[in-house]
Amino acid sequence: MTQELQTLIEKARKMPPPEQFELLISLSRSLYRIRYPKLPAATADFKKSPSIHELIQNQETKPVTDIANLAADFWPEEESADDIIGYIYQQRREDRLKS
Repeated sequence: MTQELQTLIEKARKMPPPEQFELLISLSRSLYRIRYPKLPAATADFKKSPSIHELIQNQETKPVTDIANLAADFWPEEESADDIIGYIYQQRREDRLKS
């Protein structure tokens, strides 16, 4: 952390809480515009929020083209799917008894 940044943080901590909050909002909006330049500025008005298509486009999320890419090898070999399902059902029964 630079000395300049440390000085800014110290000054911000001395500000009244409402002003600290305004500073956070201002910095958040600035970072939002840098991170998502294609989207309109964030507003509190839900009706003016970007559409789901705009969000997807801006996040550059790609569709899954090969289901094998989603495969994982973290599942323990000694546990079957039936074991985990049984465990989940057991936990749910115990949770219901506690309520």
